[in-house]
Amino acid sequence: MFKGLGNLGNIASMVGSLQQLPEKLKELNERMKSEVVTASSGCGKVNVAMNGVGHVQSININDELKGHELEVAILEATNAAGAAAKALYAESIHQMASEM
Repeated sequence: MFKGLGNLGNIASMVGSLQQLPEKLKELNERMKSEVVTASSGCGKVNVAMNGVGHVQSININDELKGHELEVAILEATNAAGAAAKALYAESIHQMASEM
């Protein structure tokens, strides 16, 4: 009659883990603010550093670039850094979840 109650221990453990989630996410976000990824434009003349939460930390631009070429290079480097930051954050979330 009560065969389904055998997993109550698992449910209790899951609830306990979920209660820790807000604090763990806060810690993760703080850690990601100090993690930095870098990326370059296709031409290699623009470099962008971005932290793990997607805030640009620095941009280095070669003085040779001008006009549209400069705009494209900045977009490429910024988008590549954003993708790297998202990947870093996703990997950190995955690792945190596997530890719970």
